[in-house]
Amino acid sequence: MNKKLILVIAIAIIVIALGVFAAVSLNNVKNNNTTVNNTNTDVLNVTNVTPSDNAKKSSQQSSSQSSQKSGSDSSYNSEDYVDRWDQSQRDGDSWAYTHSQPTRTDENGYVSQRVYNAQTGESYWS
Repeated sequence: MNKKLILVIAIAIIVIALGVFAAVSLNNVKNNNTTVNNTNTDVLNVTNVTPSDNAKKSSQQSSSQSSQKSGSDSSYNSEDYVDRWDQSQRDGDSWAYTHSQPTRTDENGYVSQRVYNAQTGESYWS
């Protein structure tokens, strides 16, 4: 009977050890998946993109629509106009909201717009 009791205790210890091992392994797998998922959501792929012909045409169309909005204002997109737009953005008055946003076209046909960053107080071409 002593041998049977020792055998039962040994089997019980083995079963408990296997159960603990399985629980720890399962927990590690869950933690690894969570880490992988968190890592994947934090990754940002950045690539250089050149505007396609369609994007250029779309930008040019929006530029021509902007210039139509500005009406017969011959100073539209001049340095004085851009300075006035920048100053209006800094001052927070309504002039910039009632006039077209200044734009410019580079040698590749890409149209950029004047942008104001309220946090830094700076205007730039984007």
